[in-house]
Order: sequence, then C-alpha cells, then structure tokens
Amino acid sequence: MRQLGRGVAARVGGLLAMLLCVSLVMSACASGGTSSGAGGSSSSGSAPTATAAGPTATVGLQQITVAYCTKLLPLATANQIIPASSPATTITQGNPNNALSGACNYVVSSSKVLLVVYFIPYTGPDPIPQSDIQSELSKAAGTNVTVTTLNMVSGIGDQAAYVEVTASENGVSFTIHIFYVLEGSFIFDCFTDSYLSEVMANQSQLQQCATTVDANLRTS
Repeated sequence: MRQLGRGVAARVGGLLAMLLCVSLVMSACASGGTSSGAGGSSSSGSAPTATAAGPTATVGLQQITVAYCTKLLPLATANQIIPASSPATTITQGNPNNALSGACNYVVSSSKVLLVVYFIPYTGPDPIPQSDIQSELSKAAGTNVTVTTLNMVSGIGDQAAYVEVTASENGVSFTIHIFYVLEGSFIFDCFTDSYLSEVMANQSQLQQCATTVDANLRTS
C-alpha cells in the first residue's frame, strides 16, 4: 500500500505518537477527571463512571508478524466486525523494527485500510496514575488534539477506554476513533481514522475488535 508508502507510514507514526498521549487520559477518568484535550487542563465531576480492572496475570506478546496478526484477528473476522463496501483484502505488518512493537494493518487498497491494531510497549505503573496523565497532557499542549468522547470500559485488560479525538497536522484535519487496552507491559489499540480508514468504526465495533484480540492474546 504504497508499501503503506513512506508518506503514509510516516503519518501513521505521527498520529500514533499523539495518540499515545491520548491513551493516558484513560485513568484520568477512572480517578474522577475529564480531559479537555491537549491543553492539559481538567475538571472534576463529569467523568464517565467505570471501574478499571486490577492488574491481571501477565499476558505475553510475541513478535508482531503477519501470521501473529492473523491469529489475533483473522482477516474475515475484521471484515465481519467492521462491514464496508470495500472490505480488507490482506493483512500487512507495520513498524516491524521492534520485536515487541508494531501494527497489524487490515488493507483495503494502496491508500486505505479498514482497521489498524497497534501494539506499544509500556513500562510504567499499572494502572497509570493521574500524575503521569497530567505530565503527558502537558507535553501534548500545542499538538492540536482535542478529546471529544471518552468512555471508560471495564472488564477488558487492566484499563480500557474508547476515545474519539479531532486533530490537525500540517494543515490537515482528521478524526480518530480508537479503543485502547492496557495489558501490563504493553498497550494495544484498535483504531480507524478519517485520513486512512475506509470507514469510521464506532465504539461497539472497536470494542469487539479489542475483545477479540485480547482473548486471542491470552491463548497465544
């Protein structure tokens, strides 16, 4: 897909760098605050109510390969979860340079994907404390990222949340729908965005993606 072409791959990397900051907003809600976006301010009293699961037994993560992606979320399953007029036809491996980091790209065409499942190593405290949240939000100030929806979800991993954000980069505006799961030593997410994705998946669809991946991680 332009190899996921250099330009597209670089843009995906940029989006994910911003989204990693957004992922840390999860525990702000769990501890009673809501994010107001990338500016780093917060207010109390209006957060969604949900109880994050406590740390679970260690979940292993193998090197991200096409075969491993297929085991975690088969192509047919991805197409079933997110119906589209142009379904994904192949799975490609993204960001393969780190043995325990990378992406599973569900590819529609040279310029479009149906879905991306991304894995990010994590070595911080579990659950993520609010002090770390505020630090990351401060770093994100000026990146033009605004959290428009944040729903905490219990019962998946150690922490989980569905997030919708709007953002702009290099004069281009886009929307991202993403479901994050913290599993001790790594965070993974299922996401679609208006720049790359064939369709914008909703919370139910992305949560089903995350639940499927998490269940298969535990049996791999």
